[in-house]
Amino acid sequence: MASVFYEARPNESAEVLFTGFICDHPFPMHVHDVVELVCLKKGNVAMTIGGEKIFLSAGDIAVAFPTVPHSYDEVSDDAEGITLIFVPGVIQEFHPAFRTMVPKSAWIPRRIQHSQVSLLVDQMMLLTDDEMKQLRLGYLHLLIAYLMPAMNLVSVNRHVEMGLSYQVFHYISQHFTEPLSLESVAHALGISRIHLSHIFSQQLHINFRQYINTLRIDRACALLRDPANSISQIAYLCGYGNPRTFHRAFLSQCNMPPKQYRAKLNIHNAADDAEDVE
Repeated sequence: MASVFYEARPNESAEVLFTGFICDHPFPMHVHDVVELVCLKKGNVAMTIGGEKIFLSAGDIAVAFPTVPHSYDEVSDDAEGITLIFVPGVIQEFHPAFRTMVPKSAWIPRRIQHSQVSLLVDQMMLLTDDEMKQLRLGYLHLLIAYLMPAMNLVSVNRHVEMGLSYQVFHYISQHFTEPLSLESVAHALGISRIHLSHIFSQQLHINFRQYINTLRIDRACALLRDPANSISQIAYLCGYGNPRTFHRAFLSQCNMPPKQYRAKLNIHNAADDAEDVE
């Protein structure tokens, strides 16, 4: 099943709730200031959330609270489900909990969930149209209310200095569409280039440029679903200096050019016909 993952960071002008099918490919460690719920209906997914290794099977749910680093390590070919990404304030009564607490475990197995959770997830998977925004928010409200007791929340002192790894991932998540280099990021964070390089090689097992390209191409996959954006426009929006560089990076990561990826989604932009890039 084709699926899209939104590494979205809502801001003042953005929506407060994003829904999409679960990530269908491994995705490196990243952070954002929103809540991310992964609800698996079929298949298997291995994740790392806040240093905890999690293995999801059908019916299980994983949750990443704001500012908690997380990655998708393995995704089975038959994996199906939904990812919900939302700003904490979208449900006011739970906003303090999302900001001051974290779950003892990011894994919420099916066996400890309320019986209504599976039904709510099924309903949310059907609500993909913009007209259903308010209904989706209503279902999300109910879903969080049922899941909260199963999270076993514990207090967190938000004033404790966060680790360097988090600072690196957070900075890049905010700036990956800008011209970035190992040197510029190291300078912005006040660390050495060698130290920064070690974080990527030791924790992510990929280099800095590969990580940036992964974030950019993931964003591009989401933008390609909007027919209003031409492929050239998407290249610049994702931080590439020209469409040819974008084309090579997309082909390397997705094993097909962006135009073919868009065609598989039955999405067409007239400007793309005049922008063939080899």
